[in-house]
Amino acid sequence: MICPVSDFRDALTAADPGRFIGLPKADRHCHSLLSASLRSISEWAGTAIPAAPPRMSSFEDMREYLHRELYPHIRNRAGFEFTAGRSIEESVQDGVRILEMSIDVDFMRFYTGPEEFFRFVRGLVDRHRDSIAFRPELGISKNRPPATQVPPAEECLQSGVFASFDLYGSEDAQEPEAYAGLYALAARRGLKLKAHVGEFGSPELVERTMRVLGLHEIQHGVAAARSEPLMRTLRREGIRLNVCPGSNVALSASPDLAQHQIRTLLDNGVRVSVNSDDRTVFGRSVSDEYRALYAAGTLGAAALYTVWRDSLVD
Repeated sequence: MICPVSDFRDALTAADPGRFIGLPKADRHCHSLLSASLRSISEWAGTAIPAAPPRMSSFEDMREYLHRELYPHIRNRAGFEFTAGRSIEESVQDGVRILEMSIDVDFMRFYTGPEEFFRFVRGLVDRHRDSIAFRPELGISKNRPPATQVPPAEECLQSGVFASFDLYGSEDAQEPEAYAGLYALAARRGLKLKAHVGEFGSPELVERTMRVLGLHEIQHGVAAARSEPLMRTLRREGIRLNVCPGSNVALSASPDLAQHQIRTLLDNGVRVSVNSDDRTVFGRSVSDEYRALYAAGTLGAAALYTVWRDSLVD
């Protein structure tokens, strides 16, 4: 699966993007409802869905776009099932071989009961087993009251269907302590523990969330680049940041791609991976993200090779 650095460099710099697409990749930070291309969703919905603005001022701007333009078409059972399946298919087409894609606990309400929901998720794994290691990730949102999320999440964590657990939404919507019990349950069940933090929040919130929830990996976490002590901790403990550069720039968490925090993180020995986040919104596959970082001069081929190689290691 791992090729020499010279082969990686040749594929990365080739005029034909298919050369790099042909390399195996991991996507450890993406969301099932928002990871299919906007074109495929528009074709499925039978209408031209407007693209998101290329630059938004905050996460709240994105949420407004989602609720106005996308969710009316896809936030239902048919939309969830289409986008989940299509996201996996398009990941395979992009050369992704390890896919940790979150499935929101709220989608369970689209089904007559939990077992029907679990059967669908298991079916995704089985259907694509020969082409990709799809590892379903349970996700819950801070934008909904914990009291409505904890009971169904507990049922999902007990099911044995999910391989990892993620917390996302507005970073300041809830305190991490509200989810400590869920994370303790997920840890006992052997799930990988993640959380979205440090895209907009402070390094202090990153460290607090990491400690309270016992995280194995952090989604985004780019705020750590502002704290040398936190980067030393991340390096010492081997905690990987699953970074999404295009998303960070589009939501103004980074000034531009050339100045993205991934450079500082790598220079300080922090493990990072490059991921797609929400292809529907930001329009980039994992291959696109690597090639864009190289084209912007953010990272050279040798540094990107290190990131790519590590991203394929659990």
